[in-house]
Amino acid sequence: DLKKRAADLNRTYFGGKLQLREIKWVQNQEKRYGSCTPSTATIRISERVARMPLWVLDYVLVHELAHLKEANHSPAFWRLVARYRLTVRARVYLRAVGLEGERGLEDDTSDE
Repeated sequence: DLKKRAADLNRTYFGGKLQLREIKWVQNQEKRYGSCTPSTATIRISERVARMPLWVLDYVLVHELAHLKEANHSPAFWRLVARYRLTVRARVYLRAVGLEGERGLEDDTSDE
């Protein structure tokens, strides 16, 4: 369950302080695996991520949850994401499958 997983990660990495209104799987993200709209507290996760290892899904969720606190890719944002112990491993995995970089994590503006 995506909502439960996000709630667990919110408690673990953000002290349960983040307010998430909606999270859902979507089919229309061809170059991204997740996006967040902080102004509406909504997160969308590409269904492609559902076929990846759970630790990669957790990384994507932590990344998108961090946008609820930092709506950018500033150093403060990356410090939040780095709390997840498998961040480096997940980023390498995503690069290897070709999802990170071009319109992926590094270039995601969280609201497009």
